[in-house]
Amino acid sequence: MTIRIHALRTGAVRIKAAQLAREPFSTLRVLTSRKWTGYLPIYAWLIEHPEGPILVDTGETSRASTAGHFPKWHPYYRLAADFQVGAGDEIGPLLAQKGIRPHEIRLIILTHLHTDHAGGLHHFPGVPVWVSGTEWAHAQGVGGRLRGYLSHRWPAGLTPRLIAFPPAAYGPFAGAVPVTEAGDVVIVPTPGHTPGHVSVIARIGDVRYFMAGDASYTEQTLLRRIPDGVTFSPRVAVQSLGRILAYAKTAATVYLPTHDPEGPDRLAHNRVLAVSDFV
Repeated sequence: MTIRIHALRTGAVRIKAAQLAREPFSTLRVLTSRKWTGYLPIYAWLIEHPEGPILVDTGETSRASTAGHFPKWHPYYRLAADFQVGAGDEIGPLLAQKGIRPHEIRLIILTHLHTDHAGGLHHFPGVPVWVSGTEWAHAQGVGGRLRGYLSHRWPAGLTPRLIAFPPAAYGPFAGAVPVTEAGDVVIVPTPGHTPGHVSVIARIGDVRYFMAGDASYTEQTLLRRIPDGVTFSPRVAVQSLGRILAYAKTAATVYLPTHDPEGPDRLAHNRVLAVSDFV
């Protein structure tokens, strides 16, 4: 069996233009601007692997499209995000279409704990979940809710395996954690959007598939090194984007962020980042 990667579209979300690409006073503009993007896809990624299927993120829940799911007191969910997710868009039904039952997933890697990445966790009772220890700590309690984490919507008793990176560089990244015996799927730190954000790299032959979560929203904002408008740290986010580009200079890399409509086409045609495109 060879490794295969599948894009699973778990609905869509509309956000403010100032969130897609950071502008001056972006935080304020995300809440007050009337300029929206079109609906952007919410992708999770299935890695079919000889050691067992791996899921990168779980997408959003259809409850995100219903009244009362998001806290009314939180300004971001009230003013700056609009979800379109049907019951058939959830990760469980999408996996069923591929003949995979949720309990057959070997492990789940969450790039971070925002709702459109962790919203499908309820489909996977008993499946190991990996998340950055930094991310987990940052998402807890009242402080976590103020930062937009919906911990009250996670499955009861969720106890993930907390990722800690060893002090050994992996190319331009500070470290890496392999999740397969073959070492062909690894997790790397890409903080910025959130403090504990991670990305996943799968190696198939000479090509690396970089599942980037929200390290950037599109390939174009990566190439231009533009952080998003709600990033935890714009400076750290830009550093992570630089590391991703530096990595892509050393290996043919297909870039797969969560919200880029062109991601599945790049995946299908192995369209790698071209060094000549870097600015």
